[in-house]
Amino acid sequence: MPSDDTYNPDALKPWLAGLGAGGVAAIVGTFLAFVLRSPDEVIANSLTVAVGALLIGLASGLLWRRLRATKNGLATFRLALLVGFITALVGIAIVDQVALSNLIPYAVPIAGMIFLTVAFLTPTFASMVISVWLAITPALFALVLGVALFGRGNVESGELSLSDLTTTTATVTSSADGVTPTVAAGPAVFVISEGTATYTIPETLRGLRTVAVGRSEELTGTITPGEGFTFTLDLTSFVSDQRRRDGFVRDMFGPDPSATFTSDSFELPDVPDGQVVMMTVGGTMTINGTSRDVTWTVEARKDGAVVSVTGELDILLTDFGVTPPSLAFVQVENEAHLEILFQADGS
Repeated sequence: MPSDDTYNPDALKPWLAGLGAGGVAAIVGTFLAFVLRSPDEVIANSLTVAVGALLIGLASGLLWRRLRATKNGLATFRLALLVGFITALVGIAIVDQVALSNLIPYAVPIAGMIFLTVAFLTPTFASMVISVWLAITPALFALVLGVALFGRGNVESGELSLSDLTTTTATVTSSADGVTPTVAAGPAVFVISEGTATYTIPETLRGLRTVAVGRSEELTGTITPGEGFTFTLDLTSFVSDQRRRDGFVRDMFGPDPSATFTSDSFELPDVPDGQVVMMTVGGTMTINGTSRDVTWTVEARKDGAVVSVTGELDILLTDFGVTPPSLAFVQVENEAHLEILFQADGS
């Protein structure tokens, strides 16, 4: 028995209607992908979302062409897309577990929006009398948008700032002529009470360059004004957006997990509380049992009996006896950018 969908030879062909619906879904999905955190910007990005939405839209148009003249065609059409969405969810869950961690929170809302959009817009567009160019304009715009936003998603950042801490920040100043600020009166020892460290390491995945970022809250150490500064970090405590990467790091540094930095000359800024002083701090960094002289670029601020510090350092992995991993599709680069952020309380 035929459905209530009356065939109109002047109306938009179903496959074009599906492509137009997919174009609308692709535009919305691309913007949604931009604000979600991609688990891998090479595989899951604005362009792959746009192309996926267009393919789903095209498939929905071909399906609507077969079902529109059947009994309960619209209900069957939407039920079929619901089944397609559930199948996509299963696929996303499998990939999340075996290949790409954290894919579920990224892909599920995007997939849901795409399937819902094409389920409602495809039959609507197929009943409209519009030009072919008007129908494919959303698809063309979606592809342009996908290319324009490629690699610009909300990816994890390894950047740390004093503003992330709880103490207040005043006007930033610099030490004059590169002279290390003098010691300010205060406690004899400051102990790190709140510490964070990040690494940022470039990776090449299938010929495309991306960035791996790991974060650890296991930073401990002390500052003894006029004598020195030392901190210790558990390298196996870093967490990134990929469980397999974290497991590889734990296996690599498991036998010797501690990274330490020791400086014999770290003095607190003798400036009003709340002002930030930029300086360099030299010392010895030990990773994987290998020690090297390094120099951190540091911003420090003293607020009474509390000292806040953030520092940056670029290293080569091979300088510390670490061979950059090279897996089937991933080549880890040799350089790494390290950042630390801590608050130390005086005693």
